[in-house]
Amino acid sequence: MSADNSWQKLAAAARRAPAAKADESAPYGFSTRVAALAFQQQPSGGNAFARYSVRAAAFACALALGAVAINYTAIKGAFSDDASSATDDPISEVVDLGS
Repeated sequence: MSADNSWQKLAAAARRAPAAKADESAPYGFSTRVAALAFQQQPSGGNAFARYSVRAAAFACALALGAVAINYTAIKGAFSDDASSATDDPISEVVDLGS
């Protein structure tokens, strides 16, 4: 059933309905039923943007993991805990980098 056909049926039923009273409220549990029906219906084709964005995120994660794997030795060396790095003066290291 297409969305246009559903809309036409709904509009025709609304035209045939009797006029509502001013103080009439929705029956008990109406909002719960409407919400349940809304979440029950799944779109048939899905959203193309959502599909491609998930694929792009997975590809970006794979690239990031590959970059970490390629540079693992450099990363490991940057965070090594050898005794000489604890006694180095950070200010002299910054000055050495600048010259």
